[in-house]
Amino acid sequence: MKIFLLTLMISFFSGHVLFAENEINNKDFILAGSDRGLYYWDYKNPPVLIFDDNGQPLEVRKIIRVSYGVFILTSKGIFFSIDGLRYEARNKGINIRTIKYYRNGIKSFSYITEDLKDLEVDPYNDCNLIACCKGGVYISTNAGREFFFMNSPVSYPSIKSVAIFSYPSLQILVGHSFKGLYYKNLYKNQYWKNISSGIPRISDTYEEVSDIKIDISANEPRVVVANNFTPILYQLNLKNNRLEKIADLSSAGFLIESLFITNNKIYFVNNKGIYRYEMHDNSVSPTELSGIVNKLQLETGQRILSLASFESGKLQLSLSELWAFNTDIIKPYFYLASGKNGLYVQASGLKNKNRLNYILNIMEKCGLNMLVVDMKDDWGYLRFKPEDSYIRSIARMVNPLDLEGFMPVIKKKNIYMVARMVVFKDKVLYHYNNGIYAVKNTDNKNRPWQGIKIGKNNEAKTIEEYWVDPYCEKVWEYNVAIAKELSMRGFDEIQFDYIRFPTDGINISKTFYEHKENGMDMESAIMSFLQYARENLDIPISIDIYGANGFYRTGSRTGQDVEIFKNYVDVICPMFYPSHFSQDFLDFEPYEIRPYRIYYYGSLRNFYIGRKEVVIRPYVQAFKLNVSYDRKYYGNGIDYIKNEIKGIEDSINQGYTFWNMGMNYSILTNILNENEKISSFSEGFK
Repeated sequence: MKIFLLTLMISFFSGHVLFAENEINNKDFILAGSDRGLYYWDYKNPPVLIFDDNGQPLEVRKIIRVSYGVFILTSKGIFFSIDGLRYEARNKGINIRTIKYYRNGIKSFSYITEDLKDLEVDPYNDCNLIACCKGGVYISTNAGREFFFMNSPVSYPSIKSVAIFSYPSLQILVGHSFKGLYYKNLYKNQYWKNISSGIPRISDTYEEVSDIKIDISANEPRVVVANNFTPILYQLNLKNNRLEKIADLSSAGFLIESLFITNNKIYFVNNKGIYRYEMHDNSVSPTELSGIVNKLQLETGQRILSLASFESGKLQLSLSELWAFNTDIIKPYFYLASGKNGLYVQASGLKNKNRLNYILNIMEKCGLNMLVVDMKDDWGYLRFKPEDSYIRSIARMVNPLDLEGFMPVIKKKNIYMVARMVVFKDKVLYHYNNGIYAVKNTDNKNRPWQGIKIGKNNEAKTIEEYWVDPYCEKVWEYNVAIAKELSMRGFDEIQFDYIRFPTDGINISKTFYEHKENGMDMESAIMSFLQYARENLDIPISIDIYGANGFYRTGSRTGQDVEIFKNYVDVICPMFYPSHFSQDFLDFEPYEIRPYRIYYYGSLRNFYIGRKEVVIRPYVQAFKLNVSYDRKYYGNGIDYIKNEIKGIEDSINQGYTFWNMGMNYSILTNILNENEKISSFSEGFK
């Protein structure tokens, strides 16, 4: 097969180019970007891989035809080709991120282009380009030979889409994941203007602006803007900077991930396929292009991410984000980790035979099949006796669980066992060897840092949290050594919690990270740790995140970015606790089913923000908190918890974990049993 493809490439491409300055190839063909690289397909012969990262996989996320060649947006930045076959990087001016590796006790580094979310060209002058990372935009006025950076219009780093046009002067638009649409005239050197009026709101945020396209088929530019999750198309009135609704496309799906405008038609990608909106009669219909994408996936064995089709060498259509309707799961542990419903328990609660029987009895009655057990707790204490001498040299144990006596009982019942480990919040490691691994204080870099809060009577109080340095490879080594031993001793999955930086304290600006390498930031530290963990663990890895980091496309403050995590882990466990969101969040009639809304939309959004690559297994609030909504609506907890569960089940239904710190789960027997069916609340308010 390889010989045939090589012969095909040589015979077709010898003396030919796909594009040339003075010659247009007159063939019908498709360029398709995949997880592996860029493919050429002539509809007759098997697709041919024409570009990758020197034999290594390269995500090709977007394909843009310009008058002088073709640009592609990839997982390693922007590339350009004058002929469609030979590509060169055009990333000058784009930030480089440092990733640290730690293998066999030796540090090494790789340097990767900052992850770019979007790339567009100016339809009036295609030498003008704009790209974006989540924290700002990159602009080039010389065909991508050099870019200059401009900060995000808001402090929250969550840019999703961009556009650029030079009619009559150079102007740019930025779409944010939850802060709306922004406009700036570069010629006039204006400040950013928020022009989000008309976009649906979720409490104090706007719905995600997923794509922006400039149509120049008329005398003046027409700016078309799209939302995800509340799928609406708008036209921007450039005279008054107001968005005017074109169409609600929710009948076709809940996403609008990519737009292409031609001949008074708007093609768009959603969670069901590639659709077409006819502007003359407002009709919406699926297209045959979804079938072409599926065929390409079968032919290449790769997930297709982007596509550009040509007839007689002329571009007919270009779309990206094609993963949105792909049902193929590429993670090796996805199916193993999916479909697990269970309880969080403390290890100490399982040492008592009566408590263990209580937990197992509830699980059997409720049809649960998973236990999440603290093996390294919130203080850094181990809840088992390690056999590894390296771990024993550092660790401290409290009330350890007898794994050899406990595990056979659990395994006999086919219970999926998850070991929860708190990672970067660790009092034991914080104090180890005179605080060698602790986060330090800028006022005295030899002294460990600890957060301070203002208490009653305006007095300063120390926050009882102890943080170790996420940049430190020795911190990684210690935690992953614990995870490896737990894996060898029978656990089916490792769940990392507190994979983040400290966020609390009036002195948070005084933190100093002495193990931070040049070019690293919070996200590259998290990426480096997870890369290390992934290389050393051969079972599913899950992580816990804040609910807001699952609901929105952001990792601000904590570094918990789902779009990054998805590359390393198999399961994400967002804490969508209704009590932890602002009390007006999704709070509208009927008020009592607010928990359903939060879990329904949260699970759905988190899955698609993660590009459907990871299992979303939320933590379910099985406790009452003293906040206004819980005081009014929690009651005995039965309807509250029912709504949470039903929200998950009506959404993506990949599993959930009940959380009650006191392990008081008796209420679940009144909610979950084979004879009681939870009624659906999905109508009337979504």
